[in-house]
Amino acid sequence: MEISGFWKVNEVNVFDENFKQTWRTVEDILADASVNMMQKAIAQGAYLFRDDGTVISLMAKALVPEGEGEAFDSNYVIAHESKWKNEGGKLFIAAEENGQDDWQEMIPVGSGFEIFGYQRIVRG
Repeated sequence: MEISGFWKVNEVNVFDENFKQTWRTVEDILADASVNMMQKAIAQGAYLFRDDGTVISLMAKALVPEGEGEAFDSNYVIAHESKWKNEGGKLFIAAEENGQDDWQEMIPVGSGFEIFGYQRIVRG
């Protein structure tokens, strides 16, 4: 599957009140007052995978105080820039661990990917 382009979070593996993890849709998370704000922020994120192997993590502009963050467009600000790669036919995304790249496989799920073990993304 081609990864280059814009992808939105469509599910997040959230903890419930009993600390059990459950995959929930963005819509469900945003409508549930018991879900903490950090998980709601993660649910509204997106990613831009560029052909040059960079990936930009995006945060909903509505969650960032006015005048803060580098604008990406009218809906998002840039949260972080990282890397991705295709190795042996598998896709990987880098998380940073102590200043080093920690490559994690992007697991195909339905029409998208599971990344970092707690987000599922689909083309936006």
